[in-house]
Amino acid sequence: MDRAAETALIERCLAQIDTGTTTLSTELAPSPVDRYLCQERFQQEMSLIHRRLPVPYVHTSELSRPNTFRRVQTSVGDVLITRDDSGAVHAFHNVCRHRGAGLVDAESGSARRLVCPYHAWSYATDGALTAVPGEDPCFPNLEKDRLGLRAIPCTERFGFVWLCPDARDSVHAAERVEQHLGAMAADIAWLEMDSLQAFDRCSRRWEANWKLVSEGGLETYHFRTAHQDTIGPYFLNNLSVQDDLGGNFRVVMPLEKMRQAAALPAAERRLRDLTHTLFTIGPQTSFLAQAEHVDWIRMTPLAVDATEVVITSLVPGSADGMSAEQRRHWDTNLKITLATLDEDFEIGESIQRGLASGTNQALTFGRNEGLLAAFNSWVERLLQAG
Repeated sequence: MDRAAETALIERCLAQIDTGTTTLSTELAPSPVDRYLCQERFQQEMSLIHRRLPVPYVHTSELSRPNTFRRVQTSVGDVLITRDDSGAVHAFHNVCRHRGAGLVDAESGSARRLVCPYHAWSYATDGALTAVPGEDPCFPNLEKDRLGLRAIPCTERFGFVWLCPDARDSVHAAERVEQHLGAMAADIAWLEMDSLQAFDRCSRRWEANWKLVSEGGLETYHFRTAHQDTIGPYFLNNLSVQDDLGGNFRVVMPLEKMRQAAALPAAERRLRDLTHTLFTIGPQTSFLAQAEHVDWIRMTPLAVDATEVVITSLVPGSADGMSAEQRRHWDTNLKITLATLDEDFEIGESIQRGLASGTNQALTFGRNEGLLAAFNSWVERLLQAG
């Protein structure tokens, strides 16, 4: 996003204040409840969307040194993401090639060798099988070069390691990320998340379909009611600049202080000072940009009615050089974000229970909820394309 694009978004917010309206789609849109309840459909979504499209799973700061690893639960299973001795990143299924035991239990660590806890087969952080106890005479003629860890194509872009399950290799993975981001690539680059540090994270399971979890961030109609005790009073009521960027979605949410921005010279207006902006990258990722930091929200479907949500606070500066006062500041920010999102996801669980009751045959998206319809239409197109 260049300065002209940033200024244009601010001007659109100011125009909404002048007219007292928000971004409106052309018509109401029904959303059949089967989208959130059907087990067969869920399996199709997993195979055709979640196990194909690029998803960022690790921030660069979490693999800051060679021979480090992080273990993550993904849509393609239990995965190890490593940085090898040369600094290159890799992703592997967390499975030993000998007898299939889980290779690493720790969430993260530093090691030159990854050693299976069953029979001590050892692998380098680039996935190569390096040692087999008793190889001679127990495993004669073992083709170790064919028994490295099973790789998943990945690439390091915009401060994250992205898994790209349907890519051919790391080069194709980088192309897939750029292709998937499309017009939003400039926005993600603008956030400069490669200069931030992962401060803290929270992971929690919610009993709601992944689409319900995602939909809550695509409108601000609920702020004054659902968030009346947290962030609601700080935002303009039912005003947001919404853009469908081809399967990725941007929601600019003006703060109350946007009202005073009209009196400022255009050169002094800064989008991140005047709004919170949510950048949602289908199907699992959202970045909530605030004045100085970004909250990274990742959603992994677990079942048709269950979703894991991992929220990581990305902040400026080094964790090692952070003062106690700075830590308290970022702790407070994260607690506010978690409290707000808990309100959203608790309602999501309530909706899931309501859908299961059979009361409604369809939900109704208003014209001020146009991105919810666009998001579901994007999912439908991917399912139909197969």
